[in-house]
Amino acid sequence: MNVNGIGAGYPAAGYETRRTERNAAGRNCADQMCSMIPATQSSGGTFELHISNDKDGKAIGSMCGTDYSLTVYQPNDFDPANPVYKVKAWDKDGNVTERMVDVSKVDTKNSDYIDMFAYSSHLSASGKCPGAQSAFIRAGANQHGADNRTHDDLFGMEDWISVLKDAMQTQYDAGNLKDYLDYKQFWDFLDKQDCQ
Repeated sequence: MNVNGIGAGYPAAGYETRRTERNAAGRNCADQMCSMIPATQSSGGTFELHISNDKDGKAIGSMCGTDYSLTVYQPNDFDPANPVYKVKAWDKDGNVTERMVDVSKVDTKNSDYIDMFAYSSHLSASGKCPGAQSAFIRAGANQHGADNRTHDDLFGMEDWISVLKDAMQTQYDAGNLKDYLDYKQFWDFLDKQDCQ
């Protein structure tokens, strides 16, 4: 796949798909497949976007921020009746935090970014709410600015319904009906879940 075909504003120069080997802080990443490693650095340093591998399972959601990388894996023994995902967050030094997230227990009014990213990734991957992951990422960017969320921000508890509502209002006020409706689909899904 050509990087030029993914969205706009991402020059192909400096990007490549490759297997990396690095031993940072005693961590060997030889078994971890990495994709889209920019040759340039963001303000927080060079980042790696981690994708599927045999050990962790199928990646259903990956993203990078100012000084972190975050991936949600569907484990190899995944049971749709008990939707528990493995989430790994890497800081700028390559240190990894792992967590198992039971998305059926995520509280959308009081959870951290990691749990909510796992939940929205599940909703998109399962087809229950296909635009959930994208809407969640963009709502979070609206809250912190496009590139200002840090690794430490991943662990703070938030009312994501309020964050989504603020993002919807911002788009409505700006006259961006398409973006407003994208958020609204996610909002409507979450509102329906709260009523059940």
